[in-house]
Amino acid sequence: MVGLQKVLVRESGTLAVFAVVVFAVFFIWIAIGILSFTPTWFALLFLAMPVLFVIIALAKGTSVFTGNKKASALFENSDVSESGVTLPEELEYETGRVALDGYWTSTGRSRSYHVRRSFEAREKKTGTFVEFPNEPFRVEVLRDGTGRVEAPAVRILSGPYKDVLLIFLTDEGEITGSGSLTLSKGSDVATVTFRGEGRELRGSVQAELSKARKVRIEVDSGKVWKRIAEGHSFDFSFSPLPEEKTVVFANYKTVSPLSLVKALWKNTTVLGHGTFELKAVLDIPLAKDVVEKAGFRVELRKEEKVEKRRKDEFEGEWGFKY
Repeated sequence: MVGLQKVLVRESGTLAVFAVVVFAVFFIWIAIGILSFTPTWFALLFLAMPVLFVIIALAKGTSVFTGNKKASALFENSDVSESGVTLPEELEYETGRVALDGYWTSTGRSRSYHVRRSFEAREKKTGTFVEFPNEPFRVEVLRDGTGRVEAPAVRILSGPYKDVLLIFLTDEGEITGSGSLTLSKGSDVATVTFRGEGRELRGSVQAELSKARKVRIEVDSGKVWKRIAEGHSFDFSFSPLPEEKTVVFANYKTVSPLSLVKALWKNTTVLGHGTFELKAVLDIPLAKDVVEKAGFRVELRKEEKVEKRRKDEFEGEWGFKY
């Protein structure tokens, strides 16, 4: 289908469940071994810990398996077009926006991945067709799943597909802004110029380098930066919009920025609408790099009106304007 892709996102919980079960079996083996020279109550208490781990792991694995099965069923039985999604039967659903924040925590030698999910519902509906919302989205996620995804979405509330989430990423937008940056240190000088041209940010680097290794061009802001080009004198281009409209089928209870990156982009991803930063870096060996930044915007042109509260929220957090 030209101009649109339909993507199924599954969560993988098999490896984690297997690791917990192996860990639990090891503890159970030790508990059985100490039964002969310790009080029975102590051995049973020691045995209870791995059994509890196994129960929790199996419950989590079951939840992931059930969520994947529901998302897969709706993915297979729905028809997707540029205007929206035709459901296999009449279902109750709610429209709104989903926000996913992924982060890692570390305790000693082990690291664990966590996700904060929220869904801001706007309207409940019942029907067999879900319209593709022409609304802004934002993806700022590192390859390891650290970062944030915010997008228009629909959550199914009834039937065999309960809790399936449809995430909509539009390919519409226009890049505005232009400018130039100058990097210099000693005899090393580089000039970066850029401008928005439709769906792309285009630019060029002119450099005269003696001690500096190269010039790097990166995009975004905050903690997530995506390298888009590097070298001495070169041209570069970058599009913060998908190549085509995208409908993602996932399960709300298990979907994560990490699973989205793995399924759609494979690497650090910066996409969407609002205010971005272009960062130029003069890479100096054995010294502090020279860094300059400039902003540009990705505007989503809309005919329909957007409620003022949402507009204020976008402008405050992401820099969206309508």
